[in-house]
Amino acid sequence: MWWVLVGCFGGGDDEVPTVTVSRGDFEVTLAIPGELKAVRSVSLSVPDMDGQVKVTWVIDEGARVNEGDVLVRFDETELQERLEQAQTDLEVALTKIEQLRAQQAVKLLDLENEVTAATLGLDRAKMRVTDSDTIPRVERDSARLDVRESEIAVERSRSALESARLEGAASIELLRLDADRSRRQLTQAGRIREMATVTAPSSGIVVLPSAWKGGTNGPVTVGDTLYGGSALVELPDLSAMEVRAWVHEVDAALVRADQPVKVVIDAHPDTPHAGTVTKVADLAVKRDRNATVKHLQLTISLAEFTPEMKPGMTVRAEVLAQHLPDVLSVPQEAVFHEGADSWVLVSGLTGFQRAPVVLGPANDTHVVVTEGVSEGDVVALADPARDPSLPASPGAPGARPAAAPPK
Repeated sequence: MWWVLVGCFGGGDDEVPTVTVSRGDFEVTLAIPGELKAVRSVSLSVPDMDGQVKVTWVIDEGARVNEGDVLVRFDETELQERLEQAQTDLEVALTKIEQLRAQQAVKLLDLENEVTAATLGLDRAKMRVTDSDTIPRVERDSARLDVRESEIAVERSRSALESARLEGAASIELLRLDADRSRRQLTQAGRIREMATVTAPSSGIVVLPSAWKGGTNGPVTVGDTLYGGSALVELPDLSAMEVRAWVHEVDAALVRADQPVKVVIDAHPDTPHAGTVTKVADLAVKRDRNATVKHLQLTISLAEFTPEMKPGMTVRAEVLAQHLPDVLSVPQEAVFHEGADSWVLVSGLTGFQRAPVVLGPANDTHVVVTEGVSEGDVVALADPARDPSLPASPGAPGARPAAAPPK
């Protein structure tokens, strides 16, 4: 804090503006641009729907939503066609299974009848076999040969029946696998069809982040064609907000964790909010590929949250970088520069006299003077030799005011 008394030297309309050198606490405040962010936020991306999808409806940014409210709709035409095709494929596969089972049943019944007929033939052949000497040997041998042929016929028919059963079971299994695949495709198509409507998983306020869409960046709009995984919607939790700010790497040494901060929202500049630096990034980076300077990211916590705070609002974070107690300071326009020399014009009995000064830290309006002036000295805020509207002072060599030295 500093106390100054602005006065005038001389009389009339051509008075030289002056200020009295004062002593007091001096603060160096660093103004850093940033924006409000939610501490917690739910990010939604485009679902993976096996290719590009077209947006047919999107909720307005800034809208307040509850859990289950619709956020985005995608074109369902192709998705519905996929679903219907998958349903048709499943029905065809199930029909083929039923047809094959019916055909298999008929075939197996015929083969079972053949086994039965062959078994009956074997039984009849066995009944003709005899060892009686009353039957000619030729007939007895023929009967035994008939039995053997009937046994072969039974074995052949049973083998054919078993082969038919195995072949039919394998064919049905292949069709069943086709049906399972169609069933999975139907389930997948149904799930993708449901993805065409994106709903809010929780309540919040809608933020549409910038997304890559066909060669440009921007928020999602109706008609956009997007790939799965693209940024879609963010639902920040408005109960906890913080500030993300970027400090120039030249000023990074002036910022540290736990520093107090005054946060001014650009849209509501009359109500500053207290905050604290909670994190300073370790590495300075370029904010975009074309940048020529680097910045460090700061995270600033806020002591309170108000309804006026919305994610994405731009702010000015005023960080108290230095606090110097009991020092002399003057307005920056009271200091004149030429090369490496700095001086002030001190009022005396004969006019203004140049007084070389050694300067300390500066803020946006004032600068600390460590040598060259004393408390109570009256110094000019303009150079009479350079301003014809001001009364000339014979003791003050001409000098043009210049910008204050860098902080």
